[in-house]
Amino acid sequence: MPNRPFTAAWAEAFQSAIEADDAYRSAAAKWTWPVALILSPAPELGFPDAVAVELQLDRGRCGGAQVVPADAVTAPIALTAPYAVWKSVVRGELDPIVGVTRGKIAVRGSLATLMMHARAATALVACAKAVPTEFPDEE
Repeated sequence: MPNRPFTAAWAEAFQSAIEADDAYRSAAAKWTWPVALILSPAPELGFPDAVAVELQLDRGRCGGAQVVPADAVTAPIALTAPYAVWKSVVRGELDPIVGVTRGKIAVRGSLATLMMHARAATALVACAKAVPTEFPDEE
């Protein structure tokens, strides 16, 4: 059953997809930092405040995924973008590293670390793409 992005059910499905993905496990074998994906406010789509999915990533595994208010994010690396950009990323239409380099996705934390692990970021997006997602602007 499809879930709306940036909801608890979607985060749980995303975690399961990450845990089941051998390609991600291999690509992220040296990644040891939690990451937050932050959705900018989109009140017209049911997101009146910025919200984040915080992923507890460590060496190709995901020990947890939870939805938190953007101002409660504790992950050392956070990626922030508006709804349309995240939709393109989740659909696999926009590589997250390209989104960062073109200024579509803002990075808080070490950009150098993110760039060194670009393969892991791309594999993480493939996991998101595998999650059945119901986009609110298409309902």
